[in-house]
Amino acid sequence: MAVLTGNNGVVKFDASVGGSLVTVVNVRNFSIDITADTIETSAMGVDVRTYVKGMSSYSGSADIYVDPANLTGGASAIAGLVATGGAVGDATVTVELYLNDSSNKFSGEVIITGFSVSSAMDGLVEGTISFQGSGACTFTA
Repeated sequence: MAVLTGNNGVVKFDASVGGSLVTVVNVRNFSIDITADTIETSAMGVDVRTYVKGMSSYSGSADIYVDPANLTGGASAIAGLVATGGAVGDATVTVELYLNDSSNKFSGEVIITGFSVSSAMDGLVEGTISFQGSGACTFTA
């Protein structure tokens, strides 16, 4: 039985369209949701509903610990995601979500739909990056 552990996961974004992929540091977790629409094909005179697959899509998010050094400078994927950097919602960027190493990953083009930061008196400053896929999501094993 194959079992994956998430502690070696990695998130990489293309900080600028067409640029090289940069690892997002201090990732706590990430998620990806892949869905498909269903189109009803039921007709009168039949007692059960029938469906066919419609269009599919994916979206996701990554939770991080925020390091101020990663919010500035061209060497950081986060610097390209903050709204003042212009990348949020402006264009598609490449994302790679590694499950545990370089051989198990989801990848595709995404639009960064949000970057939020929260701070609590008794904790570390945390952030969430959210994205919407544009095109196909692929899995490589």
